[in-house]
Amino acid sequence: MLHRVDIQYPASEIERNRKRLEDACQFRFLDRVPVSLGIEARYLLHARGITFGEYFSDPVTQLIHQLENIKWRVENVPDDWLTSPSVTISPDFQNVTNADGCGCEIFWQEHETPNATPCVSTPDELVKRQFPDWRETLWGKKLEWYRTMKETAERVDVRLNGERIPVHVTLSINGDSPFMTAVEMAGADFYRWLLEVPDLCHEFLRRVTDRYIEVESEFRRASGRPLNDGLNYSDDSAQVISLKQYREFCVPVGQRLYGIFGCDRPDGRLMHLCGRNVHLHPALLEDLHITMLHGFGSANKPEEMNLLAGKVVLHGNIDPMALYQGTPDEIKTETLHLLDVLAPSGGLILGDGFNVVPGTPLASLATVRKASERYGVPRQWREPVPVH
Repeated sequence: MLHRVDIQYPASEIERNRKRLEDACQFRFLDRVPVSLGIEARYLLHARGITFGEYFSDPVTQLIHQLENIKWRVENVPDDWLTSPSVTISPDFQNVTNADGCGCEIFWQEHETPNATPCVSTPDELVKRQFPDWRETLWGKKLEWYRTMKETAERVDVRLNGERIPVHVTLSINGDSPFMTAVEMAGADFYRWLLEVPDLCHEFLRRVTDRYIEVESEFRRASGRPLNDGLNYSDDSAQVISLKQYREFCVPVGQRLYGIFGCDRPDGRLMHLCGRNVHLHPALLEDLHITMLHGFGSANKPEEMNLLAGKVVLHGNIDPMALYQGTPDEIKTETLHLLDVLAPSGGLILGDGFNVVPGTPLASLATVRKASERYGVPRQWREPVPVH
């Protein structure tokens, strides 16, 4: 065997986590609101003393680090994340993969996540710029790493409480939307061009979307995944535009992608928006028909989520800075307020915007779960006590 990972975690808790999350996605309650925190590679690598340079060095090294990250997360982070006796990994180049696939240069850093460098400087380039052969970009590298990781997964020994468990390797393009890629390619100028040259922006978004569909379709074919198996999607860069602009430029793109890759499961039409997004909720609900707002950020007050509450699953929205530097009382107060406002509608998962800061104390993270345990099931959902 190439590598062995031994994970310790109570089997009974895995089943409770699974049922708790399943009930939340069906707008029911097991015993309390589930907690799933945004513990990403940047947090886990920092906790383990590993650099991004090493993490990106080759597919086998990354596979081993992802497995060790999972072990560290499961054994140390106090939430309900582990829901099955298996682990899932995937080739990971963070949030620059799609921008690179469309022609951006990437600035790689040893100790930080990579960044895309804008490569479109005039409106004319929106229609004249030729995209590279995607197999020569990070999309192609993802496919190559997937194949290597898939083969390597057969040579690792991952055990949960002493029993060997499967290692699943998945493949997809990043959830970052074509609009996000357009902003990465053109920078802030793209927002101005929406007003000055809207037709060129529409055409550019169409071309980027065509490329997304081509690559994601090939990825799903290569990995044996059905086309309409669900879509994890993000429109973070679109949160600064108006609802009218969002419906004009972003909704048609999202409708195409959800129409091909989405499905009706609770996780079948995911939308990630970690910044302020309340003004876009009518489009998310009425036009894109999302099933879950996944990792919605603390910029949205719980009281402002009423249009979506009870209709889509809401995963969020504890302030990551409160978790990083707040007192236990401050974290507990914020969590209980979120529960008071949104838990009665059902379909709530406690988390953040997938931005837990590296170095955030585990005790602070534990406060969120303790608050959920204290709150339990909303009064309205409790079984009435029979009168004898």
